[in-house]
Amino acid sequence: MSAGAATLEIFFDGECPLCRREIAMLSRLDRRGRLVLTDIAAPGFDPRGTGRDLDTLMGRIHARTLP
Repeated sequence: MSAGAATLEIFFDGECPLCRREIAMLSRLDRRGRLVLTDIAAPGFDPRGTGRDLDTLMGRIHARTLP
């Protein structure tokens, strides 16, 4: 695997102050660029490709490995 290749996508609620704080910390720690951070509260976000509905995603932070 090459450096900088994203390996994990994290779904978070960008309208939640606690979630934003956690994601900011993870972003700072992700020095190799391995994380894709997806705001599920962003306009246009479509949960269909995640295998979960929006209510489930909003319940807690979810992640999936990337190919």
